Amino acid sequence: MYTFNRPPSSFHSEILPDVSRSPAHFALAQIRKKHVRYPSQERIWECVREVAVGHALRPLLLWLAYPLVLRRGIALSYGQAMGDAESLSFLGSLKSGTTFPGVAVHLFASIFVGDTVFYWAHRYFHENKWLYTSVHKKHHEFKYVVGVATEYCHPAEDILVNTLSGVAGPLLFGSPVWILVGHIGILLAQSIDAHGGLDLSFPLSCWNVLPYSDCAVAHDFHHSNNVGNYGGFFSFWDSLCSTDLHYRSHLMKKRQAAAAGRTGSK
Repeated sequence: MYTFNRPPSSFHSEILPDVSRSPAHFALAQIRKKHVRYPSQERIWECVREVAVGHALRPLLLWLAYPLVLRRGIALSYGQAMGDAESLSFLGSLKSGTTFPGVAVHLFASIFVGDTVFYWAHRYFHENKWLYTSVHKKHHEFKYVVGVATEYCHPAEDILVNTLSGVAGPLLFGSPVWILVGHIGILLAQSIDAHGGLDLSFPLSCWNVLPYSDCAVAHDFHHSNNVGNYGGFFSFWDSLCSTDLHYRSHLMKKRQAAAAGRTGSK
């Protein structure tokens, strides 16, 4: 793992400017793998064009989803969320998501629901041969992951897996719109990190230090080996269902090789 060998007090004055100026610092954190190649510039530009088209169509999806948002009673403003007198109580504020504890509860619950949807949908898209060949294989054209390919996928997968897992929790709980937007933003930030191909330390990446987080190394293994690690935000479903056995075996072999190397150098 990439770590800074300088005192914490020097981070803002020395390390942060260096990182922002030179990509060489990020090269040190690159996840090494010899069996897959970095994508060509043509493939990356093709990805950028397709993702841009998808983003241009997102407002249409939001417009189509607006009646469902209203039906679920999702508050579109703080005043609307506070309109019910019950919201003034502590339990009411948790339910309405109008206080910091309420926001935290809604976000955690939404992440749990979204991760459950993502894990089982993603796993099914791998285990069903027709779905994998016809739909999900497009996303796995990038065996060497890059951040820009995070949302590079078949339109059906974008709706049934990515979008559905992003909105399932807030719609289920009737969360206010800021929870919906914040939840999608957090998932997107984590997913970009997971597809970045960089094993960054905190504070450049907080996902690599969170317990049971699907960090960059785990998702990089999923793409480069096309097996296991189906979780999105967390990896607990992989642990519970033993779909991370290949990954854990891979990590054990790396640790054993590193230990043998240290022993041989003595």
